[in-house]
Amino acid sequence: MDGESNRARTGRREIWTQRTAGTPQPRRVLIAHVEPNVGDSFALLLAMRGFEAVQVGDEQRAIELASTWRPQAVFVDTRLGRVAGGQVRPGTFDHALVRTLREQADTEQRLVIAFGGDEVRDPPDVLQTAGYDGVCRKPCPIWWLVDVLTRFYAR
Repeated sequence: MDGESNRARTGRREIWTQRTAGTPQPRRVLIAHVEPNVGDSFALLLAMRGFEAVQVGDEQRAIELASTWRPQAVFVDTRLGRVAGGQVRPGTFDHALVRTLREQADTEQRLVIAFGGDEVRDPPDVLQTAGYDGVCRKPCPIWWLVDVLTRFYAR
């Protein structure tokens, strides 16, 4: 790993599960973000780098688009979904979206990265258990997303 990747393991940006997509064309990326202008910005910047990128702002639309459009990579704002009841940490979300994305038939090679808050709201072990392959704490730099996608689509 290069120096930047090693620094990324400090909790701000991490990849837990290394996946590769092979050589699919087109390279589809779904951004599921609660703030449409943020998600649209990511999608536009990724499109400028040669990815087909689409932004959605709600859980149900993300599930529908993932099953019909079949993106190989998905970035999910951890605030999407419902607040989990009875949690020790109020305001933690149920991560049902990522579990649903993992249940879809063709997701063995799908990369799913969380746009997470701090480690108190989104602990790494909870995100991993939910089904995420990694996390980028907010604010997440676009260069990191491009780097992750470039490595993911490398083969």
